[in-house]
This record gives sequence, C-alpha cells and structure tokens, in this order.
Amino acid sequence: MNAFVNCPMENETSIWLQNLVCGHSGLIIKVKQPVFCGSSPFQKVEVFDTYRFGITLCLGGTVVLTERDYEPYHEMMVHPAMVAHPHPKRVCIIGGGDGGCLKEVLKYESVERVVVVEIDSLVKETIENYMPCFADGFGDPRAEVVIGDGYDYFKETNESFDAIFVDSYDPGGPVRSLETADFFSRVAAAAGEDGIVVVQTDSPILRADTVRRTIANVSAVFRQYKPYICTLRSFPEGVCSFLIASNSVIGIDGINRERCEEVAGTCEYYNEEMHAGAFLLPQGIKMSLNC
Repeated sequence: MNAFVNCPMENETSIWLQNLVCGHSGLIIKVKQPVFCGSSPFQKVEVFDTYRFGITLCLGGTVVLTERDYEPYHEMMVHPAMVAHPHPKRVCIIGGGDGGCLKEVLKYESVERVVVVEIDSLVKETIENYMPCFADGFGDPRAEVVIGDGYDYFKETNESFDAIFVDSYDPGGPVRSLETADFFSRVAAAAGEDGIVVVQTDSPILRADTVRRTIANVSAVFRQYKPYICTLRSFPEGVCSFLIASNSVIGIDGINRERCEEVAGTCEYYNEEMHAGAFLLPQGIKMSLNC
C-alpha cells in the first residue's frame, strides 16, 4: 500500500511520501514541493522535490526513481552484464523510459545501437521535462525509443541483441505480459547464444515468491542464470535483486577488468569489488530463492 499524506509540522503543512509495503513498513520521505502530476492510460505519474532524495518520480503511487538514489540501481542493473559480454554492440532496454539504464549503456564505446521500449510515453516526457539529467541519452544518435509493450516488441522483431535489460518489474502492474514464460522465451530468442539478459526482480526479502517464479521462467529457457543484489536506500527493505542469464558457455559473472576499470571511473556505486560482492548472497536470501 502506498499513499501520500499531509502532516502538520511546526505550524505548517508538509507533504510526505509514504512508500509502504502491505501497510506494515516502508519509507517516508518529506517533500519540499510537488512538481508535476499527470495520468496516462496506464498509471498516475508524479514528480516531487524532496529534502533527502532530491527530485523523485512516482508511478502509480510508488517511488521508482530518485535523483540521489539513481546510481546503485542503474549502475548495478547495467554494468555487470556489459563488462561480462566480450563486445556488446546491440542493446535493448525494456521499460527504460526513465533514461537511467540508457545513460549507463551509452558509456560504452562499443555500443552501436540501443532500442528502448517503453509502454508509457508520459514517463519519457516527464523525465525530459522535470528530470533532464537522466534524459541525455534520448538524444544520442545510437538510441531509438519505441513506445509500446515489450512483449509485443519481441513478438514482432527479428533483431538480436548482445545485452537485454528488463527494467520493468511490477507484479500486477500495467505490463503484466512481461511476467509470462512466453515473454522470457522470446527474450531468449532475441539474445541468441551469446547475449546476456538482466531482469530486475524486486525485493528478494519481501517478494521472494515472485522472484522464484521469475527464476523458474528464466531457467527454462537459459543455460545459466545467477541472482545478485545491491543496496538501495529508497527501495523496500533497502535491498534490490536482479537476475542475469545467458545461453553462452562463457561465465555470466565474469569481469573484463580493463572495461570495468574504465567504466567504474564514471560511477558512484559500481566497481570491481561491488560487482564481485553482488553475487555473494546472504544465506537467508539464498535459502528463500532456493539458490
């Protein structure tokens, strides 16, 4: 359950964002001022200027992107796969309308083409208007933005990709087609034998059941897969999980050290140590995910 409340403080009304999980626990963020509120056919889109996290994007009442918590999420989503692949040239990002993954992918000179598939055009427009620091990549000549359902895109395209990032994981949300076994089968086909796929899999603590279902779908169509995690202050319980997978015979948690050192110099969170440590899961998470 997520809600926005007005709370009196020191003789004035302050707005707080409540990002709650099942109404029992979560994060409360004090807002300086509302910036934007709009609705699309898919969801409510809001932007707030907050004291602790800076400009914050909320979709459907849930905090999904903050100015000051950007790096851990997008850097850890993108760079483990990009430094593991021998030479990534063609990349696809599903649900990348916030521009974050695109920004990180474009740091690699080897990348020749990036397709961003975003179902909600209002998300991209909102980022461009109110969070332009994340929108730079949309103007890069290597980038193409497709407004549509990621499932439909893979159903219709004949393109293959070296890296695919599924940055749209919201069980029961507006893009439920991305939760199906058939979707992952089509992703595997687009990745071919050497492509690497990364799926954001939410909180491994609060939603272990949905993570296990994703692992089941992925393991059915990929030769190898591994879950990994990062800490994220604005995320429920502070931990976000990802699943990396491939049909390649090359290890998916390997590191091209030269490329890793080069990109780490542009990062706030990611480096070789964080890369290696992300795959070392706490015992409780390993047991809950049956890893």
